[in-house]
Amino acid sequence: MSEPTIRPPAPHGASPDGPVGGAEAPFAFEKGVDWQNAALEVVRNHPIPCLLGAAVVGFWIGRHRGKAITAAVAGLATNAVMRQLSRALETTDF
Repeated sequence: MSEPTIRPPAPHGASPDGPVGGAEAPFAFEKGVDWQNAALEVVRNHPIPCLLGAAVVGFWIGRHRGKAITAAVAGLATNAVMRQLSRALETTDF
């Protein structure tokens, strides 16, 4: 990153123009390296280890945050069912 693009932070810790000295886009960590294509190439060359790694990470997240994930999914499902019921009861003529 060149020095003219780095600004000092505001006195209160936040900048009105967004993050100070951050990346401009996802995968824009370092100039000259195409991280997105490099990551996709690793997945293309080694699909089974990547799949196993994703399964292990998913299992770990499920073990440690399973109750919170289940509660969130149940809340979303309840909201969807309630929305459908309210639509069905509004359009029914008795």
